[in-house]
Amino acid sequence: MTEHDILPDGITDIAGGDIDDDVLMLSPVELSNEDIRIEDNRNITVRKRNVVVGAKTKVRIIDNHESGRLNYVMIKVSRRLPTDTATTTGTDPSKLALFLQLDGYAQGGFESIYDPALKTSVAGVTLLTLSQLNLPEQFGMWFLTVDETDDVVAVFRGNADYNHRIRFEVFNTDASGSLNVEFVEIARERATNLEGKSNQIKGLPFDKMGY
Repeated sequence: MTEHDILPDGITDIAGGDIDDDVLMLSPVELSNEDIRIEDNRNITVRKRNVVVGAKTKVRIIDNHESGRLNYVMIKVSRRLPTDTATTTGTDPSKLALFLQLDGYAQGGFESIYDPALKTSVAGVTLLTLSQLNLPEQFGMWFLTVDETDDVVAVFRGNADYNHRIRFEVFNTDASGSLNVEFVEIARERATNLEGKSNQIKGLPFDKMGY
């Protein structure tokens, strides 16, 4: 792979703080003229329940190289853990960080900020930050519909097109306790799929860059 084959996800200027300069890409695979676009017009809903996120742990909910339209994301995070876990009480749900990528956009930015207390980097935006910002309900941004000690519910109302990649990951920024994602649902309208590659989805047949 040459430097010309790397497509940056997005760029965010951050004043202050240590930044992890990992190279993030729209498609983390080598490009090829043999890539074939596949029309795949479907309404797809991904729904998961009781996903326990351990301390300092990242969980990938979805990561697809495709084009389409995101309708919405809903997530409920709870301090209450499933009964089959070692303990039934977890940590503050506001400790969860959300990283939702639509091509080159992610609220909170792509650059991971190093947290010395965790000795790791964190990307996206935490539920605590959303609570402090008190953002109103709007398209294209996370907002909270429930903000309580034991339960937090966040919604991302999309209505947004993407051409290359959709990815949603959650990260528990607590150093000692687990969290429970009681419910997460992602609804989208897929247009095309590239079976693990992304750079020809809406381009011309011989246009590797896909623009």
